[in-house]
Amino acid sequence: MLQTIIDFISSQLANNQFLSGGAVLAAGGILLAYLRSVPSWIYNWLKRQIMTEIDVPDRDESFKWLCVWLSQHPYRKRCRRWTIQTRRNRNSEYENDRHDYKKPQIILSPAPGVHFLWYKNRLMILQRDRKDGGQDKNVASVLGYRETFNIRLFSRNTQLIIDLIEEARRTANPVGEERIRILCPGYNNWYEATRRMIRPLDSVILDGNLSNLLLTDVKQFLDSEKWYNKHGIPYRRGYLLHGPPGNGKSSIVTAIASHLKLDICVLNLNAFGLSDEKLMELMTSVPLNSIILIEDIDCVFCDRKRVDENENITFSGLLNAIDGVISSEGRILFMTTNHKETLDPALIRPGRIDLDLFIGNASKDQARRLFLQFFPQAETLADNFAQKVASRNLSMAQLQGHLLKFRDNPVDASTQPVQELVNQEIPC
Repeated sequence: MLQTIIDFISSQLANNQFLSGGAVLAAGGILLAYLRSVPSWIYNWLKRQIMTEIDVPDRDESFKWLCVWLSQHPYRKRCRRWTIQTRRNRNSEYENDRHDYKKPQIILSPAPGVHFLWYKNRLMILQRDRKDGGQDKNVASVLGYRETFNIRLFSRNTQLIIDLIEEARRTANPVGEERIRILCPGYNNWYEATRRMIRPLDSVILDGNLSNLLLTDVKQFLDSEKWYNKHGIPYRRGYLLHGPPGNGKSSIVTAIASHLKLDICVLNLNAFGLSDEKLMELMTSVPLNSIILIEDIDCVFCDRKRVDENENITFSGLLNAIDGVISSEGRILFMTTNHKETLDPALIRPGRIDLDLFIGNASKDQARRLFLQFFPQAETLADNFAQKVASRNLSMAQLQGHLLKFRDNPVDASTQPVQELVNQEIPC
């Protein structure tokens, strides 16, 4: 049967010029299409043999490292197309000139396009792509676009790429520079908004032993991952700091992060474009060694209803992001509020909030310690100052503002009347 079919097709091709011509054209087209793909195939094969390639999206921290590294690369002498960035100056060379020290540091990195430069005697092809994201409501409006570095090195040694990124990291973060990163939501991930100087723990004066209590608890959590896993307990820790405004709730979080060399992810639940889905993505992509900080949580929900009806986050979405089935492990969450009484019990139940601390207005001991921070040798004046303000129910911020007015005169600081401000109630 098969032979009969073959004989029939052969006879048709031999006797039917139209059919035979079509067969020839079809075969020629297939061959031509194959031959056209050969150069591309050869190019891709050669590229895999002689190049190492990496993509670096701008949502990753290494993207900023590379921008700083490129700004100092010898290629800057040849480059004529730049992208400019500015950040607070951290160069010690300006320390003796207070005016120049206040100027922002200008970072010039190659603009979008293709750039050819050298790294460790190897040719490096850098391509910077930029995609406008300003019309996308799910994209953070703070940047308005997305960028990517594509780096191709003429070497099969992957270690060269690792060395390049490590060198960029050291350039952007010099050894001995004591700063912590402040991260904010961007796209579907976190980006570095700024860096802050390390804040000493003793610069935040809380009543009694609250600072050490909080620090000890966080350190114990960080050292207990195996214990949590062994006992089948989700490796997460939540803290609620509540009390009148101006007493150091956010400041103590910064001080603890500084002491433990942790980053701070500041999560604003009222941010534009934030939805339940995006919130979950953010909470599951928190960088390692980070603290999540949600300030004024009482201003987001009241009786499980959004304060701002235009926002997309729901109360159940927030709860699922905090400790749902897919919420991240190893997460440290701090929430602050001036009005704990307005919070729903479900939000602050054990398991979501593991340590609840009240941080109240200044006590006599706090007032004395604050005075001595300004005037370390004025023990007697500090006692007098503390005695005077102890019963006035003032916040630490108010006392600090008063002492700043007389920072060069401890006698006036202790004798001049303290301006007592009325704390305004912030409605939920």
